[in-house]
Amino acid sequence: MPLLRSPAARSRLGALLRAGRLGPLALLALLALALWGGRALYLEREQRYHHVIEGGLLAINQLQTRSVANWRQRRLGEAEALSEDAVLGLAVARWREAPTPEREARLRDRLRGLVEYMQYADAYLLDTQGRLLLAPQGRAVGELAPAQQQTLALALARGQAVADGLRRDESFAFPHYGLLAPLFDGVQAVGAVWLVLDARSTLYPLLEAWPGGSRTTAESLLVQRQGDEVLFLSPLREDDDAALVRRLPLDAASDAAVLAVRGARGALYSSDYRGRQVLATASGVPASDWLLLSKIDRAEAFADARQGDWLSLTVFVSAALLLLGSLVLLWQWRAWRRERILKERLQRNMRWLESAQRAASLGYFAYDPAQRRFFMSGMANAIFGQPEHARMTLKEWMALLHPQDRQHILQVHGQAMSERSALRLQYRICPAGGLPLRWVEVYGEFGQAHDRAPSCMTGTIQDITERRQVEEQLERYRAALEAQVRIDPLTRLANRLALDEHVAQEWARALRSGAPLALLMLDVDYFKAFNDHYGHGAGDRCLQSVAQALAAGVQRAGDMVARYGGEEFAVLLPGIDEYEALAVAERLRLAVRALAIEHAPTVSADAIVTISIGVASVSAPAMAAAQQGQPEGRDAAQVLFQRADAALYCAKRLGRDRSVVHSPQCDTLLHDAPDSLRAGL
Repeated sequence: MPLLRSPAARSRLGALLRAGRLGPLALLALLALALWGGRALYLEREQRYHHVIEGGLLAINQLQTRSVANWRQRRLGEAEALSEDAVLGLAVARWREAPTPEREARLRDRLRGLVEYMQYADAYLLDTQGRLLLAPQGRAVGELAPAQQQTLALALARGQAVADGLRRDESFAFPHYGLLAPLFDGVQAVGAVWLVLDARSTLYPLLEAWPGGSRTTAESLLVQRQGDEVLFLSPLREDDDAALVRRLPLDAASDAAVLAVRGARGALYSSDYRGRQVLATASGVPASDWLLLSKIDRAEAFADARQGDWLSLTVFVSAALLLLGSLVLLWQWRAWRRERILKERLQRNMRWLESAQRAASLGYFAYDPAQRRFFMSGMANAIFGQPEHARMTLKEWMALLHPQDRQHILQVHGQAMSERSALRLQYRICPAGGLPLRWVEVYGEFGQAHDRAPSCMTGTIQDITERRQVEEQLERYRAALEAQVRIDPLTRLANRLALDEHVAQEWARALRSGAPLALLMLDVDYFKAFNDHYGHGAGDRCLQSVAQALAAGVQRAGDMVARYGGEEFAVLLPGIDEYEALAVAERLRLAVRALAIEHAPTVSADAIVTISIGVASVSAPAMAAAQQGQPEGRDAAQVLFQRADAALYCAKRLGRDRSVVHSPQCDTLLHDAPDSLRAGL
């Protein structure tokens, strides 16, 4: 061929051949880059979702563990109160010596009060050998099982109440939790009280509360190691009779309960008793050999995460396909037929992308600053309640923003526009057509079509309403549980934990501001005699009435009334000195007297319930400076409690039904008093 003999012709032909070889290579390189970026994005989002879900499950597990531990501690405290009741011990001793009907009736009334007012399923009086003597209904026969005999012997040896734990035996037709409280006449043991709780109505409901109504496989359960097996202490979602019956061998290494018993903590990816793959976490219940295991099926836990990951990957792949389509158009002079095939493939991919976006409630948009107009995909228009092919102006978009969020949204958008920076924001919208309020998440960035074209913002918009609802519901549940553990169940006042936290906060504030901090310690006079005379039911009602009077008597928003323990209350008064605190104390004392609660055993002339109050006020900066040289890092705030306690002791020594401000004489009087006198007061 003569035409190919010229050097110029051969050079042009070589250039065309090289271009034909390099074109596919460039396409392959771009595709590989897109796949690599998509995979990196997928892994990063997957890891973030895993952390969020694992953290939420751990928070729920810890809150439920704390609830179970508080339940155990509260019940053991009630049993300890029985052991420390010397009047009850003497009553049992006298009845054993001379069993008259009147003495028996008083003991049965006491047992009946435990059942009726403290939610116990049953209560029995035992002798020191574990034989049943009395029940609320009358005389009882029988004796404790051998294992419970050992628990009774341990309680008698220690001289304090001991928890018998969860059991399921022939004694009762339900899983029960027992406590054994030894009784003493002041010298020796005269018997014990066996308290029985129905675990179905008192313990198991603590495990049933779970945030997010859509969670169908979420479950919390109690387990315990017994030898070479794991014993389920609570019912299972698919087996109500599994409590204290169902077991697993320790060689079932893939089961979440077995892993937890063997010491595994944190996020556990394993199977459960049904053989399903679950995400679980476990915590030990303090002061027990129980473990609380919280779990959820992995398929349900990560359903939303997988959907979001696929959505992000789809957007990335879509951008890569658009880029490839642009390159194909540039090569139109080389392969018109191949261009048409690629265009058809691109259209199919776009239809698939649109379907995926609809399934994921995600759309894309482009904003032209020059025309102040949005170009929206069909799904994006659907999220805003607009027709499928509508173009929205800036003014129309602003009208759809939630009024409370509008100023913040416009500020963030304006900053991104002025700085030509990326935009990422979540906000509320009020869609057109009367549709309900929605939460959306927007990702946007700036780009240019060519060198002289103005910048425009492009990005994606996703409807995240359901995700926000789940997050808000979880936050409400966490806040409710946190508040519940800081409330005294009898008086509905703040408990000791809440008081300690509030004192720490106010002490830190007083250190900064230099303001004083006052504390009132209040005690119901002769309350033990009131309980012995009227019964514990009347005693509880008395404490509730006193608590209501104290709460009503405190007028400032920053003040706190708390139940300190038993019949003792505390009132924290920030920012006032001892004279102002004394005025508050007198107001509270008179408010309790105004209740006129009958108290026959008291020595007061009015024969009504009264309170004694110790008043103390300190300057936090001065006290902290004085305490700097104290050994063992003594807490300066604790001095406030010590002074209020000393003042309360003086008030009782001076005749009760009075308020006393702390003075050095109060410390001397308290220090010189014998322990027996302190206990009697």
